Amino acid sequence: MTDKESLTGIEQDVQIEERTRHAMENYFNWLHNAILTSPWSNDLNKTFLSYATENVTAAVGLVQKLSLAKNLEDVVKIQTEFMSQQLNSFNEQTKAMDMYQSGTGHLAAREVTFASQNALLAAQITS
Repeated sequence: MTDKESLTGIEQDVQIEERTRHAMENYFNWLHNAILTSPWSNDLNKTFLSYATENVTAAVGLVQKLSLAKNLEDVVKIQTEFMSQQLNSFNEQTKAMDMYQSGTGHLAAREVTFASQNALLAAQITS
């Protein structure tokens, strides 16, 4: 592979990353606006938005980690860790939504939103 081909590949990777980032920003703007206009309570809106942010951030983190994988063993390890984390996250989100619906949710939603924001910050720091 020549230096020119290598540079072209890097430029394409950067363009793909920029497009992905732009698409994510558009999605979050749309989601934020959709949630603001929804008829649900403000706490529930914030909770849904934090869950969506957490889930999309996790998926983007997965793609970034997979792009750095050197072999199939790394890919399997990264994918397994991601699935485990997402199942745990889904479990927690489901419990919180169940608590919210059962009437104990205002306090629980605030706690989960806080926990989701902490998880999001941790994911951004490690990425």
